[in-house]
Amino acid sequence: MTTTPNSPADVDPTASADPTRRRVMKTAGVAGTVAVIGGSVAATSACSSDEDAEPTKDSSLPASDVPVGSGTVIEDTYVITQPKEGEFFAFSSVCTHQGCQVTRITEEAIICPCHSSNFSVTTGEVISGPAEEPLPKYEVSESGGTLTVKGQ
Repeated sequence: MTTTPNSPADVDPTASADPTRRRVMKTAGVAGTVAVIGGSVAATSACSSDEDAEPTKDSSLPASDVPVGSGTVIEDTYVITQPKEGEFFAFSSVCTHQGCQVTRITEEAIICPCHSSNFSVTTGEVISGPAEEPLPKYEVSESGGTLTVKGQ
Protein backbone atom coordinates (compact mmCIF):
# COMPACT_ATOMS: atom_id res chain seq x y z
CA MET A 1 0.00 0.00 0.00
CA THR A 2 1.31 3.38 -0.92
CA THR A 3 0.67 6.44 1.13
CA THR A 4 0.52 10.00 0.09
CA PRO A 5 1.65 12.91 2.23
CA ASN A 6 -0.94 13.96 4.81
CA SER A 7 -2.86 10.79 4.47
CA PRO A 8 -4.41 9.38 7.64
CA ALA A 9 -1.54 6.91 7.94
CA ASP A 10 0.98 9.79 8.31
CA VAL A 11 -0.91 11.54 11.07
CA ASP A 12 -0.01 10.93 14.71
CA PRO A 13 -3.30 9.90 16.31
CA THR A 14 -2.36 11.66 19.58
CA ALA A 15 -1.53 14.99 17.94
CA SER A 16 -4.30 17.22 16.73
CA ALA A 17 -4.54 20.80 15.53
CA ASP A 18 -8.12 20.89 16.76
CA PRO A 19 -8.45 21.20 20.53
CA THR A 20 -10.09 18.28 22.20
CA ARG A 21 -12.86 18.74 24.74
CA ARG A 22 -10.45 17.62 27.47
CA ARG A 23 -7.82 20.20 26.45
CA VAL A 24 -10.42 22.98 26.32
CA MET A 25 -11.77 22.05 29.75
CA LYS A 26 -8.27 21.83 31.24
CA THR A 27 -7.35 25.26 29.86
CA ALA A 28 -10.61 26.74 31.14
CA GLY A 29 -9.97 25.22 34.57
CA VAL A 30 -6.48 26.71 34.78
CA ALA A 31 -7.75 30.10 33.62
CA GLY A 32 -10.56 29.99 36.18
CA THR A 33 -8.14 29.14 38.99
CA VAL A 34 -5.86 32.02 38.02
CA ALA A 35 -8.85 34.39 37.95
CA VAL A 36 -10.02 33.30 41.40
CA ILE A 37 -6.56 33.64 42.92
CA GLY A 38 -6.07 37.03 41.28
CA GLY A 39 -9.45 38.20 42.57
CA SER A 40 -8.63 37.03 46.09
CA VAL A 41 -5.36 38.95 46.09
CA ALA A 42 -7.10 42.09 44.83
CA ALA A 43 -9.92 41.78 47.37
CA THR A 44 -7.51 41.54 50.29
CA SER A 45 -5.04 44.16 49.11
CA ALA A 46 -6.74 46.72 51.33
CA CYS A 47 -6.03 44.53 54.33
CA SER A 48 -2.87 44.74 56.35
CA SER A 49 -0.80 41.71 57.21
CA ASP A 50 0.29 43.21 60.54
CA GLU A 51 -2.82 44.23 62.44
CA ASP A 52 -0.88 44.85 65.67
CA ALA A 53 1.50 47.42 64.18
CA GLU A 54 0.89 50.82 65.72
CA PRO A 55 1.85 54.11 64.12
CA THR A 56 4.97 55.63 65.62
CA LYS A 57 5.02 59.02 63.91
CA ASP A 58 3.11 62.17 64.74
CA SER A 59 0.84 63.60 62.04
CA SER A 60 -0.54 67.09 61.62
CA LEU A 61 -3.22 68.72 59.52
CA PRO A 62 -5.35 71.87 59.58
CA ALA A 63 -8.37 71.53 61.87
CA SER A 64 -10.46 72.90 59.01
CA ASP A 65 -9.72 69.68 57.04
CA VAL A 66 -11.88 67.70 59.49
CA PRO A 67 -15.58 68.34 58.81
CA VAL A 68 -17.94 68.82 61.76
CA GLY A 69 -20.21 65.78 62.14
CA SER A 70 -17.78 63.58 60.23
CA GLY A 71 -14.06 63.02 60.00
CA THR A 72 -11.13 62.31 57.74
CA VAL A 73 -8.44 59.66 57.27
CA ILE A 74 -4.89 60.97 57.13
CA GLU A 75 -1.84 59.21 55.72
CA ASP A 76 -3.69 55.84 55.76
CA THR A 77 -2.74 55.80 59.44
CA TYR A 78 -5.21 57.79 61.51
CA VAL A 79 -8.88 58.69 61.37
CA ILE A 80 -9.74 62.00 63.03
CA THR A 81 -13.35 62.75 63.89
CA GLN A 82 -15.10 65.98 64.88
CA PRO A 83 -18.56 65.02 66.17
CA LYS A 84 -19.15 68.57 67.48
CA GLU A 85 -17.49 71.87 66.64
CA GLY A 86 -14.01 71.91 68.22
CA GLU A 87 -14.24 68.36 69.63
CA PHE A 88 -11.63 66.09 68.02
CA PHE A 89 -10.82 62.41 68.45
CA ALA A 90 -8.13 60.29 66.78
CA PHE A 91 -8.05 56.56 66.16
CA SER A 92 -6.15 54.04 64.08
CA SER A 93 -7.56 53.86 60.56
CA VAL A 94 -6.92 50.09 60.50
CA CYS A 95 -9.98 47.97 61.26
CA THR A 96 -9.42 45.55 64.13
CA HIS A 97 -11.34 42.78 62.33
CA GLN A 98 -9.03 41.96 59.41
CA GLY A 99 -6.80 45.00 59.01
CA CYS A 100 -8.68 46.84 56.24
CA GLN A 101 -8.50 50.63 56.01
CA VAL A 102 -11.61 52.39 57.29
CA THR A 103 -12.77 54.87 54.67
CA ARG A 104 -16.15 56.28 55.63
CA ILE A 105 -17.08 58.46 58.58
CA THR A 106 -20.65 59.51 59.37
CA GLU A 107 -22.10 61.44 62.32
CA GLU A 108 -22.49 58.18 64.23
CA ALA A 109 -19.82 55.79 63.00
CA ILE A 110 -16.44 55.07 61.48
CA ILE A 111 -17.19 52.36 58.90
CA CYS A 112 -14.94 49.64 57.51
CA PRO A 113 -15.70 48.89 53.84
CA CYS A 114 -14.58 45.25 53.96
CA HIS A 115 -17.16 43.74 56.33
CA SER A 116 -19.14 46.79 57.54
CA SER A 117 -17.82 46.96 61.08
CA ASN A 118 -18.95 50.22 62.71
CA PHE A 119 -17.00 52.07 65.40
CA SER A 120 -17.98 55.00 67.64
CA VAL A 121 -16.71 58.40 66.46
CA THR A 122 -16.02 59.44 70.08
CA THR A 123 -14.57 56.29 71.67
CA GLY A 124 -13.58 53.94 68.82
CA GLU A 125 -15.66 51.20 70.49
CA VAL A 126 -17.39 48.63 68.27
CA ILE A 127 -21.00 49.58 67.50
CA SER A 128 -21.56 46.58 65.23
CA GLY A 129 -19.26 43.78 64.08
CA PRO A 130 -17.84 41.52 62.92
CA ALA A 131 -14.98 43.43 64.63
CA GLU A 132 -14.78 42.63 68.33
CA GLU A 133 -12.02 45.04 69.41
CA PRO A 134 -12.21 48.85 69.41
CA LEU A 135 -10.03 51.02 67.19
CA PRO A 136 -6.90 52.07 69.08
CA LYS A 137 -7.27 55.66 70.30
CA TYR A 138 -4.55 58.32 69.98
CA GLU A 139 -3.98 61.65 71.61
CA VAL A 140 -4.95 64.60 69.41
CA SER A 141 -4.30 68.24 70.25
CA GLU A 142 -5.11 71.55 68.58
CA SER A 143 -2.88 74.59 68.53
CA GLY A 144 -3.26 77.59 66.26
CA GLY A 145 -5.77 75.81 64.02
CA THR A 146 -3.49 72.78 63.51
CA LEU A 147 -4.30 69.31 64.80
CA THR A 148 -1.47 67.00 65.84
CA VAL A 149 -1.97 63.28 66.42
CA LYS A 150 0.63 61.78 68.72
CA GLY A 151 1.98 58.42 67.50
CA GLN A 152 3.15 55.74 69.94
